[in-house]
Amino acid sequence: MRRTNVVKLVVDGETHEKLKELGIITAKCWNEVNWLRMQQFKKGEKVDFAETEREVYWKYKHLLKVNAQQVARKNAENWRASSP
Repeated sequence: MRRTNVVKLVVDGETHEKLKELGIITAKCWNEVNWLRMQQFKKGEKVDFAETEREVYWKYKHLLKVNAQQVARKNAENWRASSP
């Protein structure tokens, strides 16, 4: 059984904007790594998880730090879970 915790953040305007920007950048990172993997898949190639992870990490590391790597790994987890 999974549990869900709901947390309400109470932040000032500046922190809200920073969190919003972080969320947008994270979504862009996810979409880009997903797009790279989808292109490989559509071409009939083997999806190279390590290379696509490396590519987005180097692009987003100055914005997301190690979180860029975690986004790519979570995306890979989803890809592997949906494989036949």
